[in-house]
Amino acid sequence: MTATKQPREESLMEAMRRVPDVRQRRGRRYELAQVLALAVCAVACGARSLYAIAQFGRDHQKLVCRVLGIERGETPCVATLHRVFRGLDVRAFERVLGEWLRARGLKEGEAIALDGKTLRGIHGEELPGVHLVAAFAHQSGIVLAEEAAPGKGQELAAVEAVLAHLDVEGHVVTGDALLAQRDVCEAIVKKGALPTAGQREPTDTLPGD
Repeated sequence: MTATKQPREESLMEAMRRVPDVRQRRGRRYELAQVLALAVCAVACGARSLYAIAQFGRDHQKLVCRVLGIERGETPCVATLHRVFRGLDVRAFERVLGEWLRARGLKEGEAIALDGKTLRGIHGEELPGVHLVAAFAHQSGIVLAEEAAPGKGQELAAVEAVLAHLDVEGHVVTGDALLAQRDVCEAIVKKGALPTAGQREPTDTLPGD
């Protein structure tokens, strides 16, 4: 009896190579995938800024260079990270990373939450925070997809954009009262999401209207 060969999981570097590199070839010191893979690993270990990502690379320089194939022997500095992320195709990066995380970490039948959160700004009102709608796996803690929204209470268009690129077949999808509208619920059901116990018929109005 011949054993069935299991498909090999895509590595993080292989996934990051699917993100388009819009930089000019001249002057490149690092492959885009190397910089993005470093950033993903650093953030997973608690880094929350470009400075922290650069420091993570320096703290683990030999290991990072060996694993990511950085032949020059030193990891990217803050200035390099800034230049790379300033010109990055953010949508493509988030899509590729979300697909990679789903393939490796999303559990069968795991519930997915759709929720909006406002990221903290800096310098008071000079640079206000960004409001995002994200699809978040309850157990795995994975952000599967996200879209910017104008603000709290104005999230429906962002929810539709998230659902357009999200595979929810076989999963329960949860959300707050704002999402309990017929169009949103029908879109979720059409994509194969599982019903929940005690699920009620969605309505276009609140009780008592």
